[in-house]
Amino acid sequence: MPIYEFECTDHGSFELTRPMAQMREPAPCPDCGEHGKRLLSAPNLATGSAVGRRVAAVNERSQHEPRIVKREAPRSNGEPAKRTVHSARGGYPWAIGH
Repeated sequence: MPIYEFECTDHGSFELTRPMAQMREPAPCPDCGEHGKRLLSAPNLATGSAVGRRVAAVNERSQHEPRIVKREAPRSNGEPAKRTVHSARGGYPWAIGH
């Protein structure tokens, strides 16, 4: 089923998956229930490789819904990485003279 984009006057744009037979009908806003107007948007065509499409989809999602990391990545031995505090003098060897 195609995905249609609608706009609510109070809450902005939203998307709905619905049959083509209902493409001209207004859709209720998921926040307030008022009918939204359908927007004209570009079709999502399957072009390029499957990997490229997957990467593009992940990038598109992360623009609006970024993932939040709640823990540090484990070290190679399976233990969590410990935070280190660098001193103002010599804590960063690549920043010599700064």
